[in-house]
Amino acid sequence: MAEALEKQYSARKVLSRQDELVELARSGLAASAADQTQVRIIASDGALTRFANSEIHQNTFEREALVAVTARIGQSEGSANTNRLTKEALVGAVEQATAAARVSAPNPDLADFPDGPRDYPFQVDYYEGSAACTPEERAKRVISGFNVNDDKSYTAAGTLSTGQVNVVTANSRGIEAAYNTTLAKYTVMWSGPSSSGYQEQTSRNIADINTEKASVEALAVARRSADPRGDIPEGRYTVILEAECVATMLNFLCWMGLSGKDYLDQASFMCGKLGEPVTGADFTLADEPLDPQTMGVPCDASGMPKQRLMLIEGGVARAVAHDANTARRAGTASTGHDTGFNFPMPTNLVLSGGAATREELIAGVKRGILVSRFHYTNVVDPLATVITGMTRDGTFLIEDGEIVSGLTNFRFTQNILQAFANCTGMSTKQVFHSAFWGSGSLVPEAVRVDGFNFSGKTGF
Repeated sequence: MAEALEKQYSARKVLSRQDELVELARSGLAASAADQTQVRIIASDGALTRFANSEIHQNTFEREALVAVTARIGQSEGSANTNRLTKEALVGAVEQATAAARVSAPNPDLADFPDGPRDYPFQVDYYEGSAACTPEERAKRVISGFNVNDDKSYTAAGTLSTGQVNVVTANSRGIEAAYNTTLAKYTVMWSGPSSSGYQEQTSRNIADINTEKASVEALAVARRSADPRGDIPEGRYTVILEAECVATMLNFLCWMGLSGKDYLDQASFMCGKLGEPVTGADFTLADEPLDPQTMGVPCDASGMPKQRLMLIEGGVARAVAHDANTARRAGTASTGHDTGFNFPMPTNLVLSGGAATREELIAGVKRGILVSRFHYTNVVDPLATVITGMTRDGTFLIEDGEIVSGLTNFRFTQNILQAFANCTGMSTKQVFHSAFWGSGSLVPEAVRVDGFNFSGKTGF
């Protein structure tokens, strides 16, 4: 059944459907009696092949739709949703949103919806192979990942997902933005008697996903970290943080303080710090949706065109992300970061790289620890940017510039900004790690940090 649905919903039909969704949004706007109305439509197909113990055990296919209507009468706002892509359902949602606006208390912080039409900086890529990938095609790719191993003491688990999404945003002030794109993502973890290794790949184009390469790399980490030493105590160490660790830290930094809402609510580490140093001088972080490596989209949830935003430059705090409402409160302009959840946030982070290779960074460590991945990461103190979590899937001891053995895992408790202030090198090569659909972080392959705080140990 899933295969039949996938083949039926070919890329050609997806492309023609975009026009239908735009017409649907227009019909909702035409039916509205509110002062201002916005219609946002998200229609997606997603397919997934899941495997464990080096065997495929699940194939799924899911079709989803969300039609979100926001209506305003004066400074009062109401909203309503439906998952039916029909004119009747949309008109009903418009009437419900308008009725809710009539009985809602005025909100003085509401800004007008953006006016249009607008020019958008790029057209997002769409790949038929990703949209129409069948279970058989995904299975073939997954099995090729299994075939890199002939040692039955190691088994693989993970997923290969493919799909497409159509997005339309239109409002009564002339905004009409539409795009459709695709996504493919492969994750694999090889587990043995005493160790594990993990890799992932994400692309809009399934042809870019190399399951054999990712599987070989994950298996190599698992084998190299086998029989880990448990005699290295907690404490502060020089560390090599690989890309996934760096991306996790940036995502938490983003959630803890790069939103204009947090800034205005005095809940951001950036409060009172704009124009001042907040981390080391080698740290430059920007939101770069126009960089094709970040898999950005051309507009935000309100239809504002995406743009580059410098967040921290040479260690100095420069800006936070705003949507129209937080920009109104701050007396500034929207930066194009409406997420649709009343919480503007950067979604296409780029941390500028350094001048070293991963191997050169490791060679510069007298005694330290290499961390492949973080796990169960949580916030301890958002204003101090302190997080805690565990190491996982490849933790190694470094001595005299060489990786000498695997280690049992640590708990870490670390101030993110302080970690980057203590950075002594970053790789030139950058790697993308996804966070949400159409978002993620482009980060150095490896970062070296002095004095990283491991606050506890595990027995595995």
